[in-house]
Amino acid sequence: MAATFAALISVVSPVSIPLGPLPVPITLQVFVVYLALALLGPWYGSLSMVIYLLLGAAGLPVFAGLSGGGSVLFGPLGGYLFGFVAACLVGGFVAGRRAETSRSDTLRVAVGSLVGLAVIYAIGVVWLSNYLGWSLSKGFALGALTFIPVDLLKAVVAVPVAVRLRRSNLQLPVNTSRQ
Repeated sequence: MAATFAALISVVSPVSIPLGPLPVPITLQVFVVYLALALLGPWYGSLSMVIYLLLGAAGLPVFAGLSGGGSVLFGPLGGYLFGFVAACLVGGFVAGRRAETSRSDTLRVAVGSLVGLAVIYAIGVVWLSNYLGWSLSKGFALGALTFIPVDLLKAVVAVPVAVRLRRSNLQLPVNTSRQ
């Protein structure tokens, strides 16, 4: 499953929408991160993102805009990419195992997704600001603030999908492992 999610994020990541002068494009990467943390849990979710980063580091064009290589991974947007691993780890622990009721499960997944998003932004903004010599407020304004509504919309779609899959009879790591 970790390899499947690494493949999924690799397929959706190259499709990106640049936003003029902003350094960060809109992609579906965060959508896949939401699904990975909710469906795979902290360990396998993080592993899926590590595999994704290794594919990109090896030079495969799996990052936004069909890019790859160490220059992307350690460039201005690298913090967001590394943030995906941490988001799955932390958000996966928050989302936890499937809850007894659909409402409780939705709440767990929603909170886990929001925590994961906060982790991505925290790491990404600090990295971006440091890389470009910006203040944190400028980094937040240009590297996060614009994307919050879009990423929340992704969560509105991803959370019910993840909950439905968690509640199905699929054998997902989050349903069978101890967390």
